[in-house]
Amino acid sequence: MKKGFLLVPLLTSAVLLGGCGNSQVNHSTHQNNAVKTNKVADQNNQKNQSSATVATTTAASDQQEQSLWNQSKNQKLASFMQKWGTTMNQQYKSYGPGNNTNFYGIAFPQQFDQTLLKVDNQTVSMKWSNDGTGNADYNVVAIYCDSDTAQPMNEHLYLFTFHNGNPVVLITQQTNGNVTKSANNGPDDGLHFKETANQDLSNGFKAIANGKTPTVNGQKANNSNNSSQTDDSKYPPQNFPNEMQGTWYEYDKSANSVATIKIDGNKLTEENGSTVEQHKVTDSTVGTKAENNTQHPNWIFTLDSNGWLQIRGWDQDNGTSTYLKVSNENVNGQSVPVLTRTDDSDNATPTSFYKSKDLAMQQKDTTYPDQSLSE
Repeated sequence: MKKGFLLVPLLTSAVLLGGCGNSQVNHSTHQNNAVKTNKVADQNNQKNQSSATVATTTAASDQQEQSLWNQSKNQKLASFMQKWGTTMNQQYKSYGPGNNTNFYGIAFPQQFDQTLLKVDNQTVSMKWSNDGTGNADYNVVAIYCDSDTAQPMNEHLYLFTFHNGNPVVLITQQTNGNVTKSANNGPDDGLHFKETANQDLSNGFKAIANGKTPTVNGQKANNSNNSSQTDDSKYPPQNFPNEMQGTWYEYDKSANSVATIKIDGNKLTEENGSTVEQHKVTDSTVGTKAENNTQHPNWIFTLDSNGWLQIRGWDQDNGTSTYLKVSNENVNGQSVPVLTRTDDSDNATPTSFYKSKDLAMQQKDTTYPDQSLSE
C-alpha cells in the first residue's frame, strides 16, 4: 500500500517539470519573434528614411530647376557664352558685384542707379539680382562684355535679365554720350539698350532659364565665307574720302608722345593696330545691315553731316557718333591740311592730326575755330 502512494509525487514532479520546460520554450519563441519584428521595423524605417532622403533631394533639385536663376544656371551660361563667343569671333568676360565692367568708362552693376537707362527709348530701372526676382523693370542676373578684346567703337555689352519674369537679353553698343542720371537730362540722353536680335543668344538664355540645355547652331561660323561674300556684294567696301587717305599724326598729351592713324582705302587703323572697315549702305539696305553685325564686328558705315563724316558702328542705332573732317588751316602763314576727330557728346574735345610728326609736336596746343560740330 505504501509503495502505491509513492507514484503520486513522482507523477506530480513530472508534470511540474514538463510545465517548466514549456514555459522556457515559449519565452524563447517570444524573444525570437520580438527580434524579428524589430529587424523588420528597422528595415522599414531605413527604407522610409531612404525614400524621404530621395524625395527631399528630388524636391530640392526640382525647386532649383524651377527657380528663375541660380548658380547652376549661371555656370551653364558661362559655358554657353564661351562657345557662342567663339562662333562670333568674339571673346566675352563675365561681370558682377565686385567685378564691374569698364564699358567706355561705365561700371556695371555698380552704376545702375546712377545711369539713365533706356530700353527702346523708354526709361527703365535695372537692379542686380542673384535669383532673377526683384522690383526693377529688368532684374539683371548676368553681364557679359567684350571690351577687353573688341575693335575700337565696337564693344558689345550684354545684360541677361528677367523682365516681368521672362528671360530677356539686352544689348548696347553706344560709345559715349551723356548717360548720367540728372534733373537736366534731355530726350536723347541715357544709355540705350534693345533686345538682342541674335536668336542663338536669345534662345540659349531662355533654354538655360527653363532648366534645359542650350545649343549653338554655329551657322554663321560654318558659312562665314559665303556669308561674307554675300554681304560684300550687298554692302560693298566704301573708301574714305581722298583728302583723308594716308598716315596722320597727333600729339597725345596723356602719353606725351606722337600717335598715328592710317587711312588706307576703306580701312582706318589706330596706333594700337586695331582696324575698322567702312562699308556702303543705301536707303534700301540701311535697315537690314544690323542682321549681319555679329558677322562683321569691325564694320562701320558713314553719313554726311554738314561737311563732317559721321562714323557709326554697324549695329549702332543711337548714341554718340565719331566725326572726321579735313580742313585747311593757317599754320605759320601756310595753308596746311588738318584732320579733326571729335564726337557729339557734351564734353567732346576735338583732336588735330597732321601729315608730319614735327607739325603735330609744334601745334600740340593749337585749336581751330571750325573744329566744333556746331560751327
